[in-house]
Amino acid sequence: MAHAVKPREALRRAHHDVDLHHIVEMAERVFAQRGYEGTRMADVAEECGVAIATLYKIARSKEELYAAVHRERGGAMLERAMAATSTAPSAWESLLRGVQAYVDFLADHPHYLTLHLHESQPWALAPRFISAPQTKLWQSGLQLTVNVFNLAIEEGSVINEDPMLLARLMIAAHQVYLGEWVEKGCTEPPSDLIARMQAHMERAFGRPRRRGRLGR
Repeated sequence: MAHAVKPREALRRAHHDVDLHHIVEMAERVFAQRGYEGTRMADVAEECGVAIATLYKIARSKEELYAAVHRERGGAMLERAMAATSTAPSAWESLLRGVQAYVDFLADHPHYLTLHLHESQPWALAPRFISAPQTKLWQSGLQLTVNVFNLAIEEGSVINEDPMLLARLMIAAHQVYLGEWVEKGCTEPPSDLIARMQAHMERAFGRPRRRGRLGR
């Protein structure tokens, strides 16, 4: 039988979770501004408004802190994409909704997008990520996309090619679209960016007979 958590212990854990969330959010901003190599733990501590000793109680190293950013932010992004695709009436709609959820999330968290782009890794070709959580999230996201492409091929809504190849091509296109969006100062409304990315998907992967477009 599990032991009940004492009120004092519960309060301590609650404070720790709040501190961790705040530190991850501030660390994300610093990593986006300075890049991984250019960031020091002292920079993050200053941004958080805490002593560096306090920061080291939360994360024992810069790599561990970087991994925490990806576990929290990347995990939330993957969950949003999975939720969007799971409720679609068709595989084609799943692809469209996945793009919408993914881009909406990154538009809501521009520091996380910038952080990714600063790594200069090819998103579609087994990137050499800094932290293990990044690799795990990338593999899960890629497999989700491959699975949806498989279903879309079966329903006849996309071209009949290797679903892994199609998934990688789509991810590569995402990196280009999002990179250009950031280069231009993120001034284009996210809804317009999403529409352009969905239109590219239709041109690149869609069958001549379309199953319908995603309404916004």
